[in-house]
Amino acid sequence: MIRQRRSYTRAEKLEIIQAFLASGETMETFQNKYGMGHCTLSRWLTNFAITNPTSGTIAIMKKDSTDVTLLKEQKAKQLELESEVARLRSELEAEKLKSLAYSTMIDVAETQFGIEIRKKAGAKQ
Repeated sequence: MIRQRRSYTRAEKLEIIQAFLASGETMETFQNKYGMGHCTLSRWLTNFAITNPTSGTIAIMKKDSTDVTLLKEQKAKQLELESEVARLRSELEAEKLKSLAYSTMIDVAETQFGIEIRKKAGAKQ
């Protein structure tokens, strides 16, 4: 059989692995039957952390549910971080406005009262 290079989605890989585990065929026979490379199936089994093919279906399900849980946790963490970044940006903007207000207040006071309020750079105390 002529092999064509093809990319598989995660779901397709899981289906093929489950079909392999259910078939009871050798890896070589199964890979030849589906036109896959000689180490593709073993690499997938390694990637999905299936070390014992006899209990592979259970391991696949556990790994898959773990991946879903990890993705949900990562997404929740990302949303939390994005909200914190938005909060910090608004706080920074408020502090910039406050700093501008203080600077303007000092400028007005120096102009009205003729007193130097700001310290000169390099002045000794």
